[in-house]
Amino acid sequence: MWFLTGFRRWGLLKQDPDYLAVAKQINRIGLYRQAAAQLNVSVPADVMRSSTLIDGMIWDGRDPEGYAASLEV
Repeated sequence: MWFLTGFRRWGLLKQDPDYLAVAKQINRIGLYRQAAAQLNVSVPADVMRSSTLIDGMIWDGRDPEGYAASLEV
């Protein structure tokens, strides 16, 4: 979803897509969880997360439209 917000920011997307729907088509979270469980690797309970980026901006997966709108081209 973070890449999509960048595409929106740079004008490669004319409008906000359904970020979560696109991410679900690309990311195989269920498959990843299954493989991690077989290897006894812990994974976060919530697939949506937030991160502080190197520029100090906060990426919040629950609000990709807000993040994309907060950036200037």
